[in-house]
Amino acid sequence: MKRFSFVGWLLTSLAVASAAQAAPPASPGQLIFQKNCQRCHGKDGRLGRNGAHDLTKSNLNAFGRTYLVTNGMGKMPAFGKTLSPAQVEQVVAYSLTLR
Repeated sequence: MKRFSFVGWLLTSLAVASAAQAAPPASPGQLIFQKNCQRCHGKDGRLGRNGAHDLTKSNLNAFGRTYLVTNGMGKMPAFGKTLSPAQVEQVVAYSLTLR
């Protein structure tokens, strides 16, 4: 049986902890946003392509955003038939974190 020294164990533990902190797993809402919203709103919600609103400056609450994601408006497509209500809720919750 191979024995680890305390220093070896400590360095391995720190490397694992550092890797875990470097890239937290994406939330379901973030993954949905990346797939469906990012091309116009951008990774941080500020891109503004095709007339997309800057989500970091939006005054819409969760109710208003849910309506827009579900029904669309202007150039924004409706996602009510492609996303489940739970997915809409998840992407709206994620969009509210973009500040």
